[in-house]
Formats: sequence, structure tokens, C-alpha cells
Amino acid sequence: MVFDVGSTAVKCAIADENNNLVSIESFIPKAISFADGFGRIRDSVTYWENILKLAENSIKRANINPKNIRYLTSTAIRPSVVFSDEDLNAVYIGASFDIIGMEYGDEIEEKFMELSEDTLYQRTGHFPNFYMVPARLEWLRNNPEMLDGKRIAHYFPVDSWILAKLGGEIHTNKSSAMESGFFDVEKEIWMEEWLSIFDLEDDFFPYHVLSGEIIGHVSEFVQERLGLDSEAEIVAGLPDTQAALLATNSITPGWIGIVLGTTTPVQAVADKYHVDPEIHTWSSGIFIKNLCKNYIVEASSGITGQLINWAARMFDSEQKQEFSDPTIEQYETLRVRYKKFDEIEEASSEENITSQAVYASLGPMPLATTHTDRMAGEFYFPSPSGVEESYLHQNQFIGAVFDNITFAISKNVEYAKKIAKLDEVSLSISGGISRFSLLCQRTSDLLNKPLHYLKRPESSIYGLLKLCDIASGKIRNMADLKKQSAEKNEFQTMEPRISMTKKLQLKYERWLQIVDFNL
Repeated sequence: MVFDVGSTAVKCAIADENNNLVSIESFIPKAISFADGFGRIRDSVTYWENILKLAENSIKRANINPKNIRYLTSTAIRPSVVFSDEDLNAVYIGASFDIIGMEYGDEIEEKFMELSEDTLYQRTGHFPNFYMVPARLEWLRNNPEMLDGKRIAHYFPVDSWILAKLGGEIHTNKSSAMESGFFDVEKEIWMEEWLSIFDLEDDFFPYHVLSGEIIGHVSEFVQERLGLDSEAEIVAGLPDTQAALLATNSITPGWIGIVLGTTTPVQAVADKYHVDPEIHTWSSGIFIKNLCKNYIVEASSGITGQLINWAARMFDSEQKQEFSDPTIEQYETLRVRYKKFDEIEEASSEENITSQAVYASLGPMPLATTHTDRMAGEFYFPSPSGVEESYLHQNQFIGAVFDNITFAISKNVEYAKKIAKLDEVSLSISGGISRFSLLCQRTSDLLNKPLHYLKRPESSIYGLLKLCDIASGKIRNMADLKKQSAEKNEFQTMEPRISMTKKLQLKYERWLQIVDFNL
């Protein structure tokens, strides 16, 4: 049984011993938004009870004897955070994109530099400082009324907190620790400077372990509540995008994993810690028992999943509902019209494609934080003064939405490869939006490289299931991991279409000129 805490929904999935899903349930936790638009926290009063109800529903849907559940693990979006009291009761749970510490980022950076003589970015590989977990802690220290008299005793990533509440040791997996802003990524230690800056106890930070390590058994309370056996073991988890890398076997140096989800991280795996001198990328790690201790250079393309929701409602008059976990069937109209757009481009000449193309600047951008002279939310297309020559169709605007994603990915692949100092790379693609197989195909076309493609959706969940196989001893090394994938025929390879590569590269060059991003 595995838990996946995403940007919007929390999922619980149960799989059989061959990693076939037998149930998957979800709920959307309550988010409390502040009037200033910066704060966005989860309701800590109801969160844990809702997790337990979610597990009960998943067990019921699976129609199994819960005593047969052998392993439990979890993942969460990055950088997730729970501050708890001494009894592990949450007093603050950070929602995605919560920046309550907006006003304290520079202040705590200055305090940190006074003690360490290093910047936060040099030690943590992450920016901006106001988005990271230390800034949220400082905000809570300055707004004690939000804690309702409760004392903060421990920090956890959400995935590790769930596992500790289930009965596991107080811990975090090292990969999640690296996403916090508290952890020295290169030295692999919690930074002592924070203990002094925040006057913290030594046990504030949890012990860090490798993902896949067994860190305890379910508690008596959880056994009784969920009907689990006392021998059910808890397995240290992974952050969500690293779990997706594991699901696609993209965890060794030379791999670049593209994770098409709420955002689209492009993660290059290297054997050494690299930071970008220009401070455009994140650096973190993927440390998994028996498999790897590698580092990651990540360039994020920004909001992606919400863009698809927006496009569906914009271009399909029948699309009324926004889906937190969309399926291709729910976006069928968008998929069909995107396919028609591609068919026309495939039959067109290079000259016609570039002269009649529609381009978009709608959110996904190279490195996400890039400044551009064009505003997000723009389409660029031939002037109506040439209507007798330009016959635009709405499908071209749909194509431009998807091309915006493809083009941002392409530039970020270039950046990640350069900063990670990789000569040759292999590419994988996963995530919920990868269900649009044509988007994956056109990405392969543009990059002119094969894409390693997970046949099944829910890549983070399948990465967690592999962690359970590591804990059970089924996967003891990389050879076992590859053998299992081959036996289960988990992947397919998407080859670039030679007929489309040059056309898309011409469009890509024009898009770069239009968005005019500055580095």
C-alpha cells in the first residue's frame, strides 16, 4: 500500500505482488488560503484522519484481506513540509506553492551567510530562499497565533511524516531531505547553522536514511484501525519526481528524466554535485538502497498540468469540469483536435509550417524563472491583414499550447545536460500529462532522440512499488531492476519521426525569438 501526496490530490494505491494495481483512491485535502495570496496551508486538524479514511477506502475497493498487505511507503510533492509537536501531531502542513515566508527569505539568508560564509544556494542547491522550508519556519515563529499555543518539535517532509504516523521511526529519506533547504546536499548532513538561527533542539531534524530502507512496523493503533498485520513493514519513500525516475529506471548518470505533471521538471542524473553558476537550476539527489547514490540537476518548465485544464475548457465548449487527475478519455476532444493538427503539419512543407504557425507563451518556459519581454498568456500568429493568405484554425492554437510545453522542455534538456556536464544522454518521459502520447512523440521529434516511455500512468506510484520490491529483496541491484522491467515489458521506446524533426526545430527557433527570454 502506497501513498502519493500530489499538488492537489492525495492518493492511496494497493498493488499485488506483481505490482498490478488492484485499487487506487484519492481525496483533495482542504487548503486554507490567506488574503494576501502568499499563504496556502493544509488543514492540519483533519488531514491525518482523512489519510486513514483514504486507506480504508482503498482496502475496501481492493476487496482484499488487509492482513495480506506486506509493505507501506509514501511520496510527496517537493518541497513538502510538516511541522509537528512532540507526539507527531501536525501543527503546520504546507500546501503546494505555499510562500507564507515571502518576507523572511532575505533575512534568514543573511543570518545563514553570517554563520557559514556560503550562500544557501551553494549548500542546498535550491532557490528562491522565500519558497523553501526555512522561510516558512521563520514566518511561523513570527506568527505564533497560527500555532494555537502548540510547540513545533519536529520537521518532516510530508511523505516521511505519514510513515512515522503509521508507526515508522522518526526519519526522512535522504532525497526528500535534500529538497528542504535545511540539508547540505554535497556533504549529506543537516546544516548546524539552522539550529543556532532558530534555536532548535538537536532532534528537530529527523534521522536520514536511504529510500527503500525498512524503518519499522505499523503501530498497534494502525493495525487495529486498518486491519493490518503486525508484521507489515514501513519502507522509507522518495520525493515524487525521483519516484518517477525510479519507475522509468532513469536513475544512473547520463539519464535525463522529463516528468510531465503539474509542473514539468527536467532532471539530469550525474555522479557529482553540480550547481549552476547563474543560479537557474535546482540541485538535489536520488539515494536508493542497493541501487544508486547520485545527484540531480533540475530545470523546471513551470506550470503544465493546469495549462492543459485551461486549454480543454478554452477550446472545448463541452468541457465544464476541471480534473485534478485527468484521463485521456476526459480530454478526448482536445486529444483528437491535437492529432488533426499534427496530421496537417506532417503533410505540410517546412515553408508552410513556419509561415502559418501559431506560437504561445502560456506558462511553461525555459528554467521557469526566466524573465521575458513577452507576457505569459500570449498567442503570436500571422497578422489578420493577410487573411487572404492565412487560414488559421482553432486546432493551430491547440497545437501551440502543446508546442509551448515541448519547446520549454527542449531548452531545459539543453541546460540540464550542460550544467550536469553530460556528453551523451538517454531520455525518459513520464507523469500524468504523458498520457498525451502525441506530446511525447513531438518531443522526441524535436529532440531527435528516442524517448524511454513508461506504458502505465501513475509513474510516482510505480516508483514506490519498486521501493517495496527493494525492501522485500526482489530488487537487489540495477541488474535486478532492469530484469524485472524487461520481464514485465514495462517500457516502450518512442522513436523520432524524421519527417517532423526539421519542421519542429524551425518552429522551435522561431519560438525562442518570440518569447525572447533573457539569461
